[in-house]
Amino acid sequence: MATTDAALLLTLKSLDFFRELPSGQLAALATGAVARTYAAKTRVASERDAVRGFFLVLTGRVKLFKLGDDGKEQTLYVFGPGEPFCLGALFGEGLFPAHAETLVRSRLVFFSGQVLEDMARRDPSILFHFLRVVSGRLKEAMEMIESLSLKGLPGRIAGFLLHAREEERDGRRLVALGISQRELAKIVGATPEAVSRVLGRLSRQGVVRSTGRDIEILDRESLAAVAGGGPDTQPVGCGIRRGKGEGFFRKTATSR
Repeated sequence: MATTDAALLLTLKSLDFFRELPSGQLAALATGAVARTYAAKTRVASERDAVRGFFLVLTGRVKLFKLGDDGKEQTLYVFGPGEPFCLGALFGEGLFPAHAETLVRSRLVFFSGQVLEDMARRDPSILFHFLRVVSGRLKEAMEMIESLSLKGLPGRIAGFLLHAREEERDGRRLVALGISQRELAKIVGATPEAVSRVLGRLSRQGVVRSTGRDIEILDRESLAAVAGGGPDTQPVGCGIRRGKGEGFFRKTATSR
């Protein structure tokens, strides 16, 4: 779409990411924005692509990942509705830092970096909004590195669940993963089988309740204790044997 229609603008206004932006700035930023629906498993952008702008997820989920020389992948982040990605390219050399691919059918909006640059020249205050998000992502990246290198698999999974967004459903607070255990395994650096074992033990201990792709945290204090532990931390009362491929810096589990 060459211009921003009223329905899209109304949707953007409802998102947390744009909530603090004045209406005039949001309308200007959305000028020329392009909304597009992608099928599941569609590559949105590849590493080192020249991307002059940023994306925002309206519906669906998009994973950001890196590929090793052997073809194995490490999932860095999974973006859901209302979350932007490719912000780093706005302030750097304009090259996409990783690969982005839809996990399910998704509707994304692409915003022009040139429009943002023109706006910033007139009113630099808009940049603070984006820098806050970028700095938050940097903090999350540092926490991920710490988790992968210093914590055992139970701690990595517990930390992921504690930081994941929860939603209210039928009076319960649920972590709606929206991804398979295979994708979760790529995030925490393990095999799907190892992830399944840990979630099963946490469930039997009454720490979480897992139903399909939804996880309900039943005992947040115990989960936090697991997340805060070192490389040998196990779920309460569980003697988990760390198998091959569950040690330090095991960042990939499956090939594409």
